[in-house]
Amino acid sequence: MLLGAGVSIAADVPSAWAVQEDLILKVAQTEGATPTDPFDWYRDRFGKLSTYDDLLDTLTRTPLERQALLRGYFEPTEDEREQGSKLPTAAHAAVARLVTSGLVRVIITINFDRLTEAALREEGIEPTVVTAPADIAGLAPLHTLRCLVVHLHGDYLSPASMLNTAEELSTYPPQLNGLLDRIFDEYGLIISGWSATWDTALREALARCTTRRFGTYWADPFPLGETANDLRLQRSGVYIHADADTFFGKLADTTDALADTERQHPATTAIAVATAKRSLSGARVAVPLHDFIRTEFERVRTLAPLIPERWDAPNVQYEHEHRLAQLETGIEVLLALVATTVYWGNADTDRWWFADIERLARPVSQSGSTSLLHLVRAPATMMLYAAGVAATAAERWPLVVRLLREPTTVDPRTGKLRKVGHILGPQETMSHATASRRLHNSLLPIFTSHLALGTTAYADHWERFEYLRLVSKTDEAVQDNLSIGSDVPHIRSTGRLDEYTPIPSAWLTQELAEQGDKLHLLEAGLFDGHAQRLTAAQTEYDNQYATWAKNAAYSAIPAVSAGMLPSSDHWYPDEYGRWATTQ
Repeated sequence: MLLGAGVSIAADVPSAWAVQEDLILKVAQTEGATPTDPFDWYRDRFGKLSTYDDLLDTLTRTPLERQALLRGYFEPTEDEREQGSKLPTAAHAAVARLVTSGLVRVIITINFDRLTEAALREEGIEPTVVTAPADIAGLAPLHTLRCLVVHLHGDYLSPASMLNTAEELSTYPPQLNGLLDRIFDEYGLIISGWSATWDTALREALARCTTRRFGTYWADPFPLGETANDLRLQRSGVYIHADADTFFGKLADTTDALADTERQHPATTAIAVATAKRSLSGARVAVPLHDFIRTEFERVRTLAPLIPERWDAPNVQYEHEHRLAQLETGIEVLLALVATTVYWGNADTDRWWFADIERLARPVSQSGSTSLLHLVRAPATMMLYAAGVAATAAERWPLVVRLLREPTTVDPRTGKLRKVGHILGPQETMSHATASRRLHNSLLPIFTSHLALGTTAYADHWERFEYLRLVSKTDEAVQDNLSIGSDVPHIRSTGRLDEYTPIPSAWLTQELAEQGDKLHLLEAGLFDGHAQRLTAAQTEYDNQYATWAKNAAYSAIPAVSAGMLPSSDHWYPDEYGRWATTQ
């Protein structure tokens, strides 16, 4: 990055010319003069252009006096600090964030202040600083430095290094030219707050670099002057109309969002699953897999959306989507490990992860946005479904029943304990009308790519677990006189016109007809083993589903107008009407 005076002026730090102008006025005052043009007065009075060296030599006698005089221009008083003056701006803070993320390694500045260094230290980064050509000797290879800050024209703590006149800025020492040649050749460049008008040597350093390994971007709130624009065109640079605070803030936010939502490399999940399979294939207890799961769980607990700095945001919808995407990416490996352990494991390996569902389901006692607060419990929902679908696929019916009956959590509405599977459905924790569809799609790669179930088998097992959860929830509502709720399931419908039935209903009916009271689900304790309760809850839920599916179909206005209501055995009601508009 190349930071010009425009970046520091926003912090109420005077430009190099403004500081020199004020110093000339101080010299003039010692002679009783009040010039209207300080620079012309100095040239006429002393017969030469002003320099920092001459001005400071006139006004002070020792290096300490020079520093003391200059500090007033660059360091805040107590009053200024309270007003936020002469402190790192939003732009400085954003640049420091970009350094923290590893996206920026070198910062060149023509400013005398140390606001950039202050912002970096606030991020816990101690930069390598060059303030004079002598500092370049012995400089480590650039790629080994966490962050290099180069003060091209010196800084106020080393007054002898401060350059400002046209003559001083016309050439650079060989050491500095060599460093700039390396930087401009090996790195991309972002420029902000620099007019390019006065800095001849810097312009020449940019112009003589003919390589274009990476891009050049030039941000300025005003159209670039002729000199700057010519230099931009020479480097095939992109002009961005924005001030430093806005540009760097948006850049840091955007790159953070990309890093947060970028899915881990597929190999990460694939390797985790392969490791789990190997561990579960032997006769010995798979201790490494246990430790792997525990490590992943502890990592998930520290994900940013679960322990955020704030529980509200100016744009809640954007913040919610951002945090949900973070969760989906951050929990993927853990869900893959759990699904694999469930599918190939047994009751002994269930102990490694089962209690974590309750731990992840704990509510947050904070005030703030409801959707952001609910999102903290979404990992419990995700883990419940990953385990439930895997257990259904493996026909581990006792585990399926345990998942629906045993994990409990506090219902914030009543303060009472409720089953996790009943109150923390996808729509509740993820705050999306089509959250079930979204969770289905996010788990699909785990089951099809890593567990090799195939898309058809995955769809069947997903729907069966989803259906069992909702029928179990309906039974509780009937038994305890509770509201059934309005979950929007991702379950295919069969039937025509107003007679719609969830596809897994036929599966459960057939299982019950063949096994009766010996149905594995009943023997494992679902519905307390009563087939009549299962049938009653199934009928009640199917009626609710039929009404919902009919409304979903009829709300698809274009399809209704064309006389094309859904009629196949493979349509999803949550993809029609108003539900289909919410991702």
